[in-house]
Amino acid sequence: MDVAPVIREGRTYLPARFVAEAFSYEVGWDGGRQAVMIGPPGQLPEAPATTRTTGNKSASETVNKKDSFVFDVLGDSKILPGRENWRGNRVLAEAVERINQDNPALVVYLGDGVDQGGPVENLLAFREYLVKLQSPWYPVIGNHELIRGAESSGRAGNGEGNFLQVFVDKLPVQGRSYYSFNYQNSHFIVLDTAWQNGDGPKEAELKPGSQQWEWLRQDLADACLRSRHIFIFGHKPPVSPFRSGGPDTVSNLPDGHGTSWGEPGVAVEFMRMVANYHVDAVFSGHIHMFNRMDVQGVPYFITAGAGANLYAPPESGGYYHYLRCRVNGNQVSYEVEKLPVPE
Repeated sequence: MDVAPVIREGRTYLPARFVAEAFSYEVGWDGGRQAVMIGPPGQLPEAPATTRTTGNKSASETVNKKDSFVFDVLGDSKILPGRENWRGNRVLAEAVERINQDNPALVVYLGDGVDQGGPVENLLAFREYLVKLQSPWYPVIGNHELIRGAESSGRAGNGEGNFLQVFVDKLPVQGRSYYSFNYQNSHFIVLDTAWQNGDGPKEAELKPGSQQWEWLRQDLADACLRSRHIFIFGHKPPVSPFRSGGPDTVSNLPDGHGTSWGEPGVAVEFMRMVANYHVDAVFSGHIHMFNRMDVQGVPYFITAGAGANLYAPPESGGYYHYLRCRVNGNQVSYEVEKLPVPE
């Protein structure tokens, strides 16, 4: 079983859920001993249905109500401030209204909410759409949040400072655009992949040895010990449905797929790490369409249909949409919610 262990104070730890899955065992709770138990099905101490689960994702189970919830994912609107009739503004407004009807537990926006990150009023206008969400929401930085943002005029520069300023209340660590959080039985990781095509400062890229990479590795190791599900969110997708030269696809992977990351080897290492830590799904934006590709058993979603111009015909995923994700105990399902085309 290819699982990265956690070594602390000379002891090696493996997540109970991975051990259980390897042997088709169950995970149960012994209230008398106050301990997690792993063993063959039907041979564990009886536990209340709400505290006992199975290590086999395909097995039937009694689901704790608190481990059943919905979260929605969307991205890439590229709104224009003060242009309420602009396509991106209208689609995003419709998406917010529809999501509020869903009443999800939380919402993640995958970046490129604006066409450019400066002046700062652009991001403030975009934020006004998100604050209308009735559910907690979490922002991801995209490359268009970086564009032309260093000067108040919006003429040039790196807009990361504007993003950090406008969303300061949403970022657990001040001055840092990547973060993670827990919700019920799941762990959510938000990455900064806005610089991944190699056109920015090298220290900002997500790659082996970087501060963000090492943080991600440790965060995944910790999450494996405490969370049933792990979800990762970033803007630029490590794997693309197009080849190099296609929409927002800058290079090719060894297996023939494209990638929006400038260094294919980094994308390969990232996807290997994701598989090793049994991440449930990776969500990206950037390429304006819907797409799903499975790599080493992990689904990689592109859900970038919240208003920006589309890059594919409808039959290939080129439609406005958001993604509804349903967690039900050990099970996770995904549903595309299409949005109308503005007239």
